[in-house]
Amino acid sequence: MKRMKRLVLALVALFALMVILGAFFTVSETQQAVILQLGNPVRVIVGDRTPGEMAALEAWMAENAPGVALSSGAGLYFKIPLLQQVRMFDDRILDYDDPPADMVTMDKKHVQIDCYARWRIENPLLFLRSVQSESGAMSRLDDIIYSMIRQEVGRSNLIHLVRSTNDPIGLGEYVWLVNAVTATDTLEDVVMDASGDIVEVERLVRVPIGQGREALLAEVTAACREMAASYGIHIVDVRIKRVNLPPENQAAVFARMQAERNRISTRYRAEGMRMSNIIIANTDLRVDSILASANMQALTLRGVADSTAAAIYADAYGGHSDFYRFTRSLETLESVLGDGSGRIVVGTDGIFEYLVSEPGSMR
Repeated sequence: MKRMKRLVLALVALFALMVILGAFFTVSETQQAVILQLGNPVRVIVGDRTPGEMAALEAWMAENAPGVALSSGAGLYFKIPLLQQVRMFDDRILDYDDPPADMVTMDKKHVQIDCYARWRIENPLLFLRSVQSESGAMSRLDDIIYSMIRQEVGRSNLIHLVRSTNDPIGLGEYVWLVNAVTATDTLEDVVMDASGDIVEVERLVRVPIGQGREALLAEVTAACREMAASYGIHIVDVRIKRVNLPPENQAAVFARMQAERNRISTRYRAEGMRMSNIIIANTDLRVDSILASANMQALTLRGVADSTAAAIYADAYGGHSDFYRFTRSLETLESVLGDGSGRIVVGTDGIFEYLVSEPGSMR
């Protein structure tokens, strides 16, 4: 009998311990909870909220969940054992990331867009009623985020997806036109050479104010935030991780890019060769002009010098004809004899008569 009584007391004590332990639970700083009684919410415990967020949550619960208590902050809480259950939810900023999806831009370009988002559970009671769990929330976010991005991409050109007006690229606020865009966004830039001749007319594109990647993502975030609020979810931000062309189009795009770069490089080389030829021709012309002028001055100086020397010689030889004949005979003799190893026989006539006459006989 005593053994049976001890067994009953032990079972009662064990049951009481289980009841006492099941009556208390803790909510950490990274959690929020909803207490359910027979499947109906009776209390909501949220994390730290700003006064504005707390007031908005209280107003929503007063309208949509009257009689449900609301408290905030981490700590130790009480529930009725076996009658009430606790559903815990994460109170941190969560990550959304799905595989890329195919989309079409307004200028009919097929692209693969890989995006991601940051979100948090703002209203745990509404979250529990609408999507039940984080996996259900991911399914709803997948529909919301990609549908809004697809809608905004369909309203924008490809150039608006790959750049933003916050950081202009290339020529000031203009960028090179990669794909066809609307006529209101395009203009022409005339490329001229040094002489003023038109080399090429290049088409440029300008991203209008209020458009571009940053503006597109801001609109997507605002629209997704408004739609996700009906599930108790707050979208913090939506971003595009990567914009790729479909694999079947990459080869053609790369070939076109290569052809475009080859065309530009060929034009640069041709322009450089033309400028080089112009510089070389101008240099050769200047060199020839300088040489011709120098030769003309040298010939002029040489002609003046020759004429002056001829006049001096004529004047000198005209006044001393005998001395001139004597010097000419010596020069001729020197030229004929050379090194002096040979002999020469001359007559007494002509310029060599000085050599065979008696000294002092010639005057």
